[in-house]
Amino acid sequence: MGAVVSLGGRSRYAGVSMQRFRLSAFCGAALLYGALVWAPPRVVYAASSSTSYPSMGMAIGGVVAAVAAANGFSPADPRIAETVAAIGEAAAAAAATIAAGAGIAVGAVPWIAVAAVAAGGALLAVPTSLGNGSLQQWQSNSDGSVTVSGAGGSSPYPALAAPQQYFCVGNNTETGPGSACGSSVAAACQAFAQKENGTNGYTWVVGSSSSGSCSFDITLPQGGQETDVQNVTSSGTGAWSGNACSSGIIVNGSCASYSPPPPVTESVMAAAAATPAADDPDVLNAQVLAATVNALWGQAAQGEGYAGLPFPVNAPATAGEASSVEDQLGTSAPTVGSAVSGAGSLSGASSSAPFATSVPSTSNPASSVPVATNPGSGAEINLGPDPGIGAPGLEATPTAAQILAPILGLLPDLRSWAVPAHTSACPEPSFQLWGETYTFTSQCDLLEQNRDEIHGFFVAAFTVAALLVVLTA
Repeated sequence: MGAVVSLGGRSRYAGVSMQRFRLSAFCGAALLYGALVWAPPRVVYAASSSTSYPSMGMAIGGVVAAVAAANGFSPADPRIAETVAAIGEAAAAAAATIAAGAGIAVGAVPWIAVAAVAAGGALLAVPTSLGNGSLQQWQSNSDGSVTVSGAGGSSPYPALAAPQQYFCVGNNTETGPGSACGSSVAAACQAFAQKENGTNGYTWVVGSSSSGSCSFDITLPQGGQETDVQNVTSSGTGAWSGNACSSGIIVNGSCASYSPPPPVTESVMAAAAATPAADDPDVLNAQVLAATVNALWGQAAQGEGYAGLPFPVNAPATAGEASSVEDQLGTSAPTVGSAVSGAGSLSGASSSAPFATSVPSTSNPASSVPVATNPGSGAEINLGPDPGIGAPGLEATPTAAQILAPILGLLPDLRSWAVPAHTSACPEPSFQLWGETYTFTSQCDLLEQNRDEIHGFFVAAFTVAALLVVLTA
């Protein structure tokens, strides 16, 4: 057979050790940051990268401008630029915290890790593909970790047909197709994992596939994990003589369908590092972009001295708005690689400001609208002859007495009413008997003795009666 070759491919778990990190559900920001940084970075900040991904900062700025327009703000509103700048600053601050906890440079932190911090573990509430055709789905957990599951569907590996080169794992390269072969190194590793998976209760998952070998993470029936490494051999060129296989996976000499690996719960940083290389060029799912904008915008709006637009809680960024921005950006639209790679590896990102944000010209019509610094300058606009209306007149400011007059002038009749003067004499009845006249005066003497008390009582009684009559009129 030919010499062992390496295609540099990666599986879902490329670059991740056999240990899967699961965090306990503690409260506080320290746990969330720890969940994000508990894994080695995917891209070293200062290292050269063969792939340069479009900037996420430009897409975020475009979505902010689209949301502002949808909520009735003018494209020329300077607060749009303030909002985008504040989002970049908030992202950089969160990245610095993550980088400090992981002992890495800020530029090695991916955008999706920063968004997960801002969202507090609620970035993706349901399983969501990172790209429109990604091989895996992410779902956020309350402890800051993510559960990554295979998206299923078609095989991510190239089809195999005669007379094509093929690759096999282990001692499976005699004279024909072995029991675990594939159209690529990664496909052969996946074939071996599917062949061995379930044997004697063991669960096999591809850890990495590179340098002509496969590394497998094996879960033991009684619990615990171990690793196993198998060599990958190549058939050379033009050696496949079996039937065509669309999945590119050969198990026990027959074409097998692709079986995605079981769900894995791990830190965001570990999940980002393990994202399949085949997903990197895929356009970022608009739902993920919208969720990132909402998380970072909400975080930035809470910062001290924030001068941008208020975060639209009742009308946040939607997948439709994010999709429109991606369409406008075209080849500059963010990809899965833009989200899961270190921000310092993105095209246009400098080592001093890897999380810089900006509003693309396609989303910012205000960039082409001149704003005069002097309102008196510019071309004169003829509005027709002067109608001579003049300045409007203003009423005199009322005095305090005029303001209080309606209150103090209530019920003027009641204010001027008084008990009328009245004079009377005490009746002294009399009668004649046997030629004598008898007169009763004792009651008058009694009334006279109590004149003041009786007078006061009747004044009060008639005052109350008169008041009731006036108020009920």
